[in-house]
Amino acid sequence: MSTFDGSPSAPTAQPGHLERLLVTAADLADASLDDFTELASPSSDEDPPPMTGPTPELTALLNKAFNDKAAREVRTSFMNADSSIVVDEGVSERAAGAAVAWMADMRQVYVQCAAWTMNIGDQEITVQVVDPADDPSEPLKVEQRFGDEALMRTMLAGPVGQQAQITTLLVREGDRALELTFRSLTVEPGGPEAARLATAMSRFLELAPAKFLSRP
Repeated sequence: MSTFDGSPSAPTAQPGHLERLLVTAADLADASLDDFTELASPSSDEDPPPMTGPTPELTALLNKAFNDKAAREVRTSFMNADSSIVVDEGVSERAAGAAVAWMADMRQVYVQCAAWTMNIGDQEITVQVVDPADDPSEPLKVEQRFGDEALMRTMLAGPVGQQAQITTLLVREGDRALELTFRSLTVEPGGPEAARLATAMSRFLELAPAKFLSRP
């Protein structure tokens, strides 16, 4: 989604300014990500489905946080050769103070909601948040590396045996934010698929935040 509300309080951006902060196909080879190609259009360019938390207050928080609208946003997606890993990236610019408030809401989601449900059509899908202490991607260490603040969590969505694994890194720098999300099926710890996913995540975690933060 890419919108610009034109209000005086919204940050201004020259055409292409935010796009230059996104990873491109040309960046992949230099980062040893030759197995990935850029999709023709972002894979997650739709509004999130309705969510239900353990209480009405947390339901409101979930839907507020995940449906937050930036003043301006650009997105891209990448997929590996066998379509087992999809990487979504979004860069957004928000009105003054709005990025701080959004990050605060997302922190509250993960602090207060260990699980919730999403309603997609007539399906109700359970989402479970992986405890950071049990997550091999070591999100609490990753968060210390980037921007004014960062937040990283892994979620498992769907029934046991068919769960999707979704790991998202949020990085805020001033009024801008980066969203970097890795989607795959759950993998067996210690197996070759887990190693391949860990390698891809590590390389994208070096590439995307560095470009977003304009660091070499």
